[in-house]
Amino acid sequence: MNVSPEKKSFKTYMADESSPSSFARYLDGELWETKDTLREEISQGEVFQRSSYGLTLDQNRDLTVERLKYMLTRPIMRHHLQDQMKEKQPGFITKSMVITELICSADMGTGVKLGVVCGLFGGAVNNLGSPEQKETWYLPVTDLEFTGMFAMTERGHGSNVRGILTEAIYEPSTQEFIIHTTCDDAQKMYIGNAMKGNYAAVFAQLIINRESQGPHCFIVPIRDSHGVLNSGVTVVDMKHKEGLHGVDNGILIFNNVRIPRENLLSKFGCVLGLAVQAMAAMKLGLIIAVRYSHSRRQFGPKDQEEVKIIEHQTQYLRLMPHLSAALALTFTTRFAGRMMDHALCKGEVLQNNSSLQALVAGLKAYSTWENMACLQECRECTGGMGFMMENRISALKCDSDAFVTFEGDNVVMLQVVVKELMTQYSKQLGKSVFGGFIKTWTSSVSDSFRTSFLGLNVDTVGDLRFLLKALSYRERVLLRSLAARLYAKVEKNKQEFFDAWNCCLHHVTCLALAHIHRVTLEQFALAIQECPVEDHTLLSKFCLLHGTSLVYQERAWYLEHNYLTPTTSRQIRTQLLELCSSVKDVALKVVSDFNVPPCCIQAPIAGVPNPRADWAFHSQPEYPIRASKL
Repeated sequence: MNVSPEKKSFKTYMADESSPSSFARYLDGELWETKDTLREEISQGEVFQRSSYGLTLDQNRDLTVERLKYMLTRPIMRHHLQDQMKEKQPGFITKSMVITELICSADMGTGVKLGVVCGLFGGAVNNLGSPEQKETWYLPVTDLEFTGMFAMTERGHGSNVRGILTEAIYEPSTQEFIIHTTCDDAQKMYIGNAMKGNYAAVFAQLIINRESQGPHCFIVPIRDSHGVLNSGVTVVDMKHKEGLHGVDNGILIFNNVRIPRENLLSKFGCVLGLAVQAMAAMKLGLIIAVRYSHSRRQFGPKDQEEVKIIEHQTQYLRLMPHLSAALALTFTTRFAGRMMDHALCKGEVLQNNSSLQALVAGLKAYSTWENMACLQECRECTGGMGFMMENRISALKCDSDAFVTFEGDNVVMLQVVVKELMTQYSKQLGKSVFGGFIKTWTSSVSDSFRTSFLGLNVDTVGDLRFLLKALSYRERVLLRSLAARLYAKVEKNKQEFFDAWNCCLHHVTCLALAHIHRVTLEQFALAIQECPVEDHTLLSKFCLLHGTSLVYQERAWYLEHNYLTPTTSRQIRTQLLELCSSVKDVALKVVSDFNVPPCCIQAPIAGVPNPRADWAFHSQPEYPIRASKL
């Protein structure tokens, strides 16, 4: 590319795939070789070179199935899925997160479909099944003999699994379970892979001698290898959705379907994958928006060249906090994955580790909400171009919108976080009256949250420790005040606990998010300590920006509690503006170091040629030399 004399201070920035930067390697983590292998496999896959735009619903679904089959036949995937059958496999969850992020970057529908078939159905079999059941129902999935689905949600019950209405009545004389949809509200809804899957992991109330034994999981055959539905099974195609058109969602209805006793899984899932999927969508949106912002020009000083839109304060103020949040989530999800791998290698049952469950639930809620906010800003910051489907952002929004309610509404997820926080708080109170009260509605656990408090008594707004201390203070005050409110309502005013809890739900969600905000900033701070020396300054600025943004969002609360003075609040705002301005140029390097292949980015406005939309193409932006001084 010819560089004009007046632009000698700039160079064209393109990711060098043969020699990624130290920062790119650090973002990839210890499994960077796995990521590189997956990037190569995806880039070479003809099915990922095809566009889904303009396809009919059935064609879109067929393309997604082709992509799924392509990925399942890759050696790296086959080895990983076979490892899923092994117990105490080191690093399995961390590797699963890496695979999920890369496939979702290529196509969100394929990533979700893989999650349904191998994560939800396969996870149900592996987590709840005996070795024999794993051999029967999971190994064939890895060999593409059949695929499965996960049937928990009903028309009348989503997050409240204990209230599901589908029944599995045990008949001793035949040693069979009779799976039955008892009413319209018991119909299984939004079931992924419903139109193509062969088996379903169905959650139903186990009925023995006319008494419910609670929800259990059963493997129910849906259709044979030729696609013919089994007797007593009805499937209704839910057809068009806002997004994820390649995922065939449907309704399952069972009319006294008999299954053998062995189909009861004898020994549940994790929502961490959704946090990773949301993070993948965020990164793609930011790559597209940041690149476009560095190439598109609009307005400027009189009689001078128009400036890049990234130079406009409102542009970098909208994008840079989300970029810092994406980095924070990268390190926090990695931390959560390691903790889960560690627990598994110790032989723990993840479903019994309430502190980890709470951490993951909180991450799911925060990341999926943050993703939607981020993609909306990316859409607006790219103007009309961002509204065009060819430029990916609108599709990413539609595809990932479902994540905020997948596997449980986010508000319900946050309640899981707070119940665990209250359990830990009751332990600190020991045998006090309030401690005993809390223990009556939460189960005791042995592990505490594995997050380290780094905040010290400092008063400098520009110091990361000040921000850590502020976030910790907010969490602590919200926790103590919620405990006091619940105690007063239940113990003193004799309210039913449900009513008392319901009256405090806004308080509950604020507390849960305060906790997750602190965890993300702490993990970001810890990541700085381990990063390559040459990337320390860059990462420190983004970490400071993430903390500043979190405090800025809640400045009204801090002012109400006299934690910030009006002067300090204004300093926080000024710091946010200055940090966003200082990282706007190096942001181009950061999004490049996400190391996403062009076939996954696809967007012409991000410098990826697309013959279907020549009118949208913008060349790769020029990377300011001044940014390399960070």
